[in-house]
Amino acid sequence: MRKILFSLIVPLVLGMGVSTTVAQDYPSGTIEMITPFAPGGSTDTSARLFASALGKYLPNQVDVVVVNRPGGSTTVGMSAIQNAPADGYTIGLTSNSPVTIQPHFQGASYSYDSFEPIVRLVDIPQVLLVQADAPWADFDEWLTHVKENPGAFTYATPGNGSISDLAMAVLNEAAEIETRAIPYDSGGRAMAAVLGGNVGGVATFQGNADPSLVRPLINFSSTRSSMHPDIPTLRDAGYEAHKDAFIGIVAPKGVDAEIVEVLHDAFTQALEDPEVVEALANQSFEIAYEGPEEFAETLKEDFEHNGQLLRRAGLID
Repeated sequence: MRKILFSLIVPLVLGMGVSTTVAQDYPSGTIEMITPFAPGGSTDTSARLFASALGKYLPNQVDVVVVNRPGGSTTVGMSAIQNAPADGYTIGLTSNSPVTIQPHFQGASYSYDSFEPIVRLVDIPQVLLVQADAPWADFDEWLTHVKENPGAFTYATPGNGSISDLAMAVLNEAAEIETRAIPYDSGGRAMAAVLGGNVGGVATFQGNADPSLVRPLINFSSTRSSMHPDIPTLRDAGYEAHKDAFIGIVAPKGVDAEIVEVLHDAFTQALEDPEVVEALANQSFEIAYEGPEEFAETLKEDFEHNGQLLRRAGLID
């Protein structure tokens, strides 16, 4: 169940039986929300949005502060979440890459199941962008060109094995085409390479699409964007394939189940806060709620799928 109203969630949460002691005593102080990204990006923006809203919905209206812990291709921040006390006063906001991609590489001290899933919040639609004056009017024209010129189309990525790199890997396999990745060291430089004509395109967050500069050809998500319904998905193009990019909340492994319920309750209420809903829409984020059990299954499935993609791409053994 991806999208759900809080009015439908409340009875389920109340039925779980949050104890009076937990409801009264937790939280009694500031909660830190670690994000493994530097300030300023889309993930950091969403972290600050939810942190500012949570005070209205958490018991005792405590403050939630965002702590940026970038470094080590996001492993620094995720390790900090993993090693924090499992008392509910440290939580983490993460996307796919830190928790279901990076553990496949050496250097990560954790895996996808090293955390306590709290809630999946939103999806970040990834699209294939080309220059606005590119010769392909739509995905079908682009696909014809690529099939007739195998290996000629290049696309920028913010690094081998990134979520955008894997989105293109999904497309290459599904459509049986050959394109070439050109890695850069950041999403900004990857986009600059497209605008400068150094590469043919980039798979990136829909919110990065300036219609005066770039043209979206295909949406890699499993469903069409409600904000950009005119962009077809891979499924619309006839392929049973997708690569969702999501943002969710985790906590250190072993956090008490009643604390998980309190956090889940607050986040699900924040997802229906009118100011939050409007801000998410302005960023082209799609609300994609999943509770702890569903989110745990999503993490497992995404970890396994990413491992298959990385092995077939020769990026891991």
